[in-house]
Amino acid sequence: MFPLTDPKLIMLCVLCLILGAPLLFERIKVPPLVGMVVAGMLVGPFGFGILERDNSFETFSLVGLYYIMFMAGLSMDTSALKQRRTEVVSFGLLSFAVPFALGYGTAYWGLHMGVAASVVVACILSSHTMVAFSIASRYGLARHRGVTLSVVATMISLLLSLFILAALSGAWENGVRSEELGVRSEVLLILGKCALFAGAALWGLPRLTRFAFHKLSDDVLQYIFVMCAMLLCAAVCDWIGLEGVLGAFMCGLVMNRYIPESAPLMRHIDFMGNALFIPYFLIGVGMLIDVRLMFESMDALIVTAVIVVAAIVSKCLSAVIAARLFKLDSNCRLMMCGLTSAHAAGALAIVMVGRRLLLPDGSSLVSDVLMNAVVMLILFSCIFSAFVTSAAARRISLSEVSTEERQGVEDKMLVALADTETMANLVNISILMRPHRSTTPLVGVKLVVDAVGNERELQQARQLVNDAAMIAASAGISLKKVVRSSVNPITGLTHLMKDFETSEIIMADGQWLTASNQQATELLTTISRQITVVHTTQPVNTLRRIHVVVPPLAEKETGFVRWLNHVLRLARQLDCTIVFYCNEEAWTLISDRRRKHYGKVKARFHHFSDYEQMEELHNYVNDDHMVVFIAARSGSVSFHPLMNKLGATISTDYPNTSVMIIYPDQYGVEHHNVGFTTGLK
Repeated sequence: MFPLTDPKLIMLCVLCLILGAPLLFERIKVPPLVGMVVAGMLVGPFGFGILERDNSFETFSLVGLYYIMFMAGLSMDTSALKQRRTEVVSFGLLSFAVPFALGYGTAYWGLHMGVAASVVVACILSSHTMVAFSIASRYGLARHRGVTLSVVATMISLLLSLFILAALSGAWENGVRSEELGVRSEVLLILGKCALFAGAALWGLPRLTRFAFHKLSDDVLQYIFVMCAMLLCAAVCDWIGLEGVLGAFMCGLVMNRYIPESAPLMRHIDFMGNALFIPYFLIGVGMLIDVRLMFESMDALIVTAVIVVAAIVSKCLSAVIAARLFKLDSNCRLMMCGLTSAHAAGALAIVMVGRRLLLPDGSSLVSDVLMNAVVMLILFSCIFSAFVTSAAARRISLSEVSTEERQGVEDKMLVALADTETMANLVNISILMRPHRSTTPLVGVKLVVDAVGNERELQQARQLVNDAAMIAASAGISLKKVVRSSVNPITGLTHLMKDFETSEIIMADGQWLTASNQQATELLTTISRQITVVHTTQPVNTLRRIHVVVPPLAEKETGFVRWLNHVLRLARQLDCTIVFYCNEEAWTLISDRRRKHYGKVKARFHHFSDYEQMEELHNYVNDDHMVVFIAARSGSVSFHPLMNKLGATISTDYPNTSVMIIYPDQYGVEHHNVGFTTGLK
């Protein structure tokens, strides 16, 4: 009966483990990650023998490992990475050097191994795997300072370990007399391969991604493309002699700016990883572990104990030294200890290379005792990493509350839908501009002209708001669906804002592009809250730069902070540079707010003292940029007559460029007595 061979039963068993293990272990206050590993031990060949680690497990486990590193690169705060490159590189070198030195000394003097075997042990201890990254990600800490440092340290330590291992392997194969030549040639070869792969990925992958996202509008097809790109990069890395995890991480890092944190596609990637691929990897790791091997002899027990203690202590020591050097708080230090202490696939890959190196008597350089010790290291280090990372994540989430998010609670957007062509980008932009952790729902509205026999239009409107709600739901955001019949669209929007107490309207261009027509003028006169008009020519996640034209005295308007928060959030989510064209007074306030609440956003300043200068702007704008015009209602302090001609200016100068026009709040928060029906759903 066992092990199971029926594919249906195998899949059923795996899904039951993925479903039941977290529920069971959470009840006894054990991280779900540990539950997955233990479940794999129990059902694997060294447990009850219910499942066999066959080719399907090998495949899914490997994809799960690539998925972890891909998500680490995809979720990394690249702006913080550039700003803290000294910290990042220093911690990466410490995370390699301290475990390497301690591992070599422990193996050579403590366990009396040879020089080559001691080097292999040092490489195993100096590398690590981001097994617990999913824990930090689940708490919304993927861009936390400690997580960013740990992710890059993973890549640096693994890369340096591979350098040393390749050098040892080359020297071993070339013989003692040519050892120096072998070391040099192997190291230079690996360096050349890394440079070639990085150059190809940084040049080709962004172009391929922009092309694919332009052509593929369906979320499913975009997800398939992302998976293909990840596996292709991993395969190329394996093919040229590097670890596939390096390729997966590089792919995530390159795609980072094209998949915003709040985008529906990011939600799909997180869902598939946490629901299937990563649990498969953890169960597969558990299936490798045979606890009985540790107790076969006293030597096995001693070697295992020494290796496990040296590995965990050395990684934690690296984190402590880095925290002292860069004055990091205790929570950040604890997070770094947890994320960098787990050993899994990297340790197995290194020990397998050591097994292939033969001594003169024909025995393997890595003995069975050392092999078993490495397997036990995987078990204990994963458990330690899960507990420490969970503790750090809870402490950080309780202590660090963003001031910017607290100030954004009042933001509640009414999304005025027009047609299926503009709906997706309109909803996505609304998602990107709202406070990231806000629980306030969007309000999706479609107005239908109130006339006899408009049932067909009502049905189309219901389908449109349903599609909008699905896009929002795929990003984990609630969208209230409203279909309203109205003789006058201005009256309809006005009453809807009062009914749902929304703070602003965001709409597609159409007839609302400027205040030069009667309906738009009436809308601006009737509604004093912020109105944002959007015209997009390409998917919003492919935008590379945002230009914001700020008229003189805009800083005096009531809605200055609101629109500034919106464009800064948009730039942060898209990870693109934002250029402000304004005067010195406005730039002082903008830069101060960016520094306090959006320090990771890359912002530039271009002096702009007269609204007529905007005619020169088109010289700096490309088709993959977005231009944001901060306009004003007639009679307000920052109003300029040229604002009534924005439609003609945009049509002439920016025919192929995405444009946004923002009419800021004029009087701030309004309080209304609501007495109007909520419309049809």
